[in-house]
Amino acid sequence: MIRTLASTSVLGLVPALLLVSACGGPPPEPVAPVVEAPPPPRHSPKLAVQSELGEIDSGATDKVFAELQPKFMACYQDGQRRVEYLSGDVKFFLRVAPDGSTRWVFMEESTLGDRATERCMLDVMSSARWPAPSGGEAEVHKGFGFDPPSNVRPPLEWSTDRIAETLGKSGDDVNRCKGGASGTFHVTAYVQPHGKQHGRVQAAGVAPPNKDGEDKIDCIVDAVKKLKVPSPGSWAAKVSFIL
Repeated sequence: MIRTLASTSVLGLVPALLLVSACGGPPPEPVAPVVEAPPPPRHSPKLAVQSELGEIDSGATDKVFAELQPKFMACYQDGQRRVEYLSGDVKFFLRVAPDGSTRWVFMEESTLGDRATERCMLDVMSSARWPAPSGGEAEVHKGFGFDPPSNVRPPLEWSTDRIAETLGKSGDDVNRCKGGASGTFHVTAYVQPHGKQHGRVQAAGVAPPNKDGEDKIDCIVDAVKKLKVPSPGSWAAKVSFIL
């Protein structure tokens, strides 16, 4: 900011200048205006804002999933050797770190009904390398379906009502496994037909409500396998229910 003298003060010097000139003396040197240095610039603080989630190339991500297909199929075929009518859909919820590694993954949906097969597929996802996201970590949702061979008879589809009484009488252990976890766990199980193990759960799988529920699944599956459920008759049954 430059501050100048007032005009009235400048005009007041005129008589004095004329008087000095009349006396034959040298005129006084002009008074230089006073100039103040400008204040230092004030810089507003810079705000570094980064969103929690970045962006990931969907095409490159689909390419990774395509490359993983043989490993997913190997998991499924291994499970089918134990549960011949194994079938169902799965949907992964994946968080990718900035370096392209898997930070965490869980099955947000699954009707496959076999924890060992689900665990195998999750391990495949955990060890995979993904396209590095930009702007932070990224989330990916991806689903697949698995059908048994055409020469394998599918299991009977049971409604939840078929095991409601069992869960009401002996489901405390199953619920205890949740350990106060919030949200619902979706369970799918296969019930063996008549025979030595009739009325027993042959295999079970679980889709947790979130990634924090993943460590509850093994306990839930073990408790479900101990349930004594009605016999489906001459062929296996498949049932899904919510905890």
